[in-house]
Amino acid sequence: MSFENAPRPTAAPTPTPLRARLTGAGHSGRGELTEELTPAAREGLRRVAGERPLEELVVLTAAAALVLRAAEDAPEPVLTVAGPRGTTVCAVTTPEDASLRDLVIAVDTALRGADPVPADDPGLPFSLLVRSDRLPPAPHAGTALVVSLREAPDGGRTLHAGFDTGRLDAWWAAVVLRSLVTVLAAFAEPATACAAVDPTAPEDGAEVARWERAGFAPEPTPGTLLGPFTERVRATPDAVAVVDRDQRVTYAELAARAETVARRLAAAGVRPGDRVATALPKSTDAVAVVLGVLRAAAAYVPLDPALPAERLRFVLDDAACAAVVTDDPDPLAGSPVPVLTADALAGTAETGIQGPALPALPGPDDPAYVIYTSGSTGTPKGVAVRHSAIAGYLSWKRRYHELDAETRLVQVPSFSFDSSVSDLFSVLGAGGTLLLLPESDRLVPQRVGELVSGHRATHITLVPSLYRVLLDALAAPGSLRLVTVAGEACPAELVARHFQRLPGVRLVNEYGPTENSVGATAYDCTEESRHGFPVGRPIDTTVLEVLDERGRRLPPGFPGEIHLAGPGLADGYVNDPDLTKRLFTEAAEVPGGRRYRTGDRGWWTPAGVEFLGRGDSQVKIRGNRVELGDVEAGLCSVPGVASAVALAAPGADGSLVLVAFLTGDADPDGVRAEARRVLPGHMVPSRVERLEDMPLTRNGKVDRAALADRAGELLRATAAHHTQASPVPAPEEHADAGLTARVTDLFAEVLGVSAVGPEDDFFELGGHSLAAALLVIELENRLGVQVELDDFFDEPTVAGVCRAATAPRE
Repeated sequence: MSFENAPRPTAAPTPTPLRARLTGAGHSGRGELTEELTPAAREGLRRVAGERPLEELVVLTAAAALVLRAAEDAPEPVLTVAGPRGTTVCAVTTPEDASLRDLVIAVDTALRGADPVPADDPGLPFSLLVRSDRLPPAPHAGTALVVSLREAPDGGRTLHAGFDTGRLDAWWAAVVLRSLVTVLAAFAEPATACAAVDPTAPEDGAEVARWERAGFAPEPTPGTLLGPFTERVRATPDAVAVVDRDQRVTYAELAARAETVARRLAAAGVRPGDRVATALPKSTDAVAVVLGVLRAAAAYVPLDPALPAERLRFVLDDAACAAVVTDDPDPLAGSPVPVLTADALAGTAETGIQGPALPALPGPDDPAYVIYTSGSTGTPKGVAVRHSAIAGYLSWKRRYHELDAETRLVQVPSFSFDSSVSDLFSVLGAGGTLLLLPESDRLVPQRVGELVSGHRATHITLVPSLYRVLLDALAAPGSLRLVTVAGEACPAELVARHFQRLPGVRLVNEYGPTENSVGATAYDCTEESRHGFPVGRPIDTTVLEVLDERGRRLPPGFPGEIHLAGPGLADGYVNDPDLTKRLFTEAAEVPGGRRYRTGDRGWWTPAGVEFLGRGDSQVKIRGNRVELGDVEAGLCSVPGVASAVALAAPGADGSLVLVAFLTGDADPDGVRAEARRVLPGHMVPSRVERLEDMPLTRNGKVDRAALADRAGELLRATAAHHTQASPVPAPEEHADAGLTARVTDLFAEVLGVSAVGPEDDFFELGGHSLAAALLVIELENRLGVQVELDDFFDEPTVAGVCRAATAPRE
């Protein structure tokens, strides 16, 4: 057991959830709350402290340490104590086997040996101060939350909280008081292990239990993906179902094409329950192929056709696909899996195709699709979802998003993402129109705006980082009714911009992993929020729990792991029963009898669940789910790389950027180029640095904290050395030195560096595709320089932009 006195750290501790609350804006003031000690809490206090004031302070401090440990999810909580010798500061570590008696003895020893610190020192970073009114008052200033043990007029005992209303919510201060009362009651049995003490007060546990399933109301009859679409074909056969760059098709035409695909797949040997991969760019034919696979009672496996061939082959083998449908068979030449083309499958609809008769429509328990995501072991993992699981979510979405026959949804994500399942089948089941945005137009605001205005689009779903780039282009047409953001945290700045530019348009923040059939929660954003925007409350197919490491329900405002349950859960992982068993756990007390451990961190608030990040090595890069182990395995496959560590660090715009460190003889630039053969583009690190040896902790493990610091330094470092190597041209060397200077300044601003040379590569300096799109927008808006995004990708330098700007237009 370790109790270390900390008179004043030279640097603030690593931010934790409680301290994150201290960044809230607002008018400072002092709030006051009182909570009476229950008879059990009074007995716990009396059992250990008797009636001795100093011992009471020790017990209260020990209880506060346990509460703060849970509230901060920190193994070593730090708190301030106002005692008879002045204000002292303690950092408390409680080993798993420590008892409450051990904790009290150690706290007593630490407080007696602690040196007082200046209580009015603004440099103190600590947020919770404990004191007792039975002891002489010690000065304290600037503390966000002060908890005092007081005597009530009737002779009872109370806990009093004084808190800064500009920094803490009253509801959260009340939760802390109730948790302290609950923990004090545990001291009636001093031999109890500290780890066994549950900090959740009964009333808080009961309220959270209501929140977990307040909206839980799954469909009484499970559905399928095809059921609602088939109904719309009968009801409105001539309505436009899908529009792409070249054509539009009606519901009747789409259904006929899908049936043709199904018959041709059956003739090619595809049987019910088989898996068929689709590696296609977005088009009406691609939609017909997906529907046709389902009509053949098979499950579709959507793949990005831009994936490296090696990764495509792995998925085809892992999923045991009966066929793959693609527009480009070359990367799959020699594959043992039959390769079919979309044109051959979804061409002119026809009848009389030779082969077995079509099977019955798939049922709720039949497999619908398999989505492959990044895997921590270095290979992708497939998530298998049945019809009933996704159908319940889609039914909810059609109601919550008010989808109907007038809906015109801009379909942005690649078909390889599960959000595309949501887009396609929610709209086709409502009788609306899908507007397919070509992948090449995704980062071009002008083209997105033209699609929205040309078709009077009403709905769109985007990751927040992409919405930031496209928002202004979406504001002009005036037809949008609802924007959904999902896939990564939604910053307050973006929400403010949304309501400034689109004041009458709903903004819905959604959360949900692929393992819960796209969506688990939703929140209608408002303009006012103090601590971030919740991802909302569970939808009607989901039960959401925030649990500690022992599987106990946590009170509001206490961080834990998000667990999901309900009929929306996926079946598990393809060919990985061990991972399925570890993450999809049996739980008789929840609907469906299974829980999914998301690995996501969150906490409950009265407005819903707030997402706090990951508890493992999974990160989100521009909305893409990335396992760092997958990146590391890809890097280690490059000749000359002995070992590799990948990290995600905030870039200049605040979004996460991949940085990798490697040992061995390989050249970092060559490693990035080679990695593109085996990794998708979003998984290739923006920066790679070679080290002689990896830094190690005292235990001999790779010191990821040290590497994270180094990654931050790399991304913050200036590009001065590039500038020295490539000086900015003098006026006589360039037709417009003023333009060069202005473009250089804009590069530096977007990249977050202080200097950029004319031939420095934007992407080598830490840029990524979304940052490039933002730069192209700002070049036109602020400098009047028009550069096509594709041209910028070909020549991503200041000099290249200047050449494009001064080149004669055709």
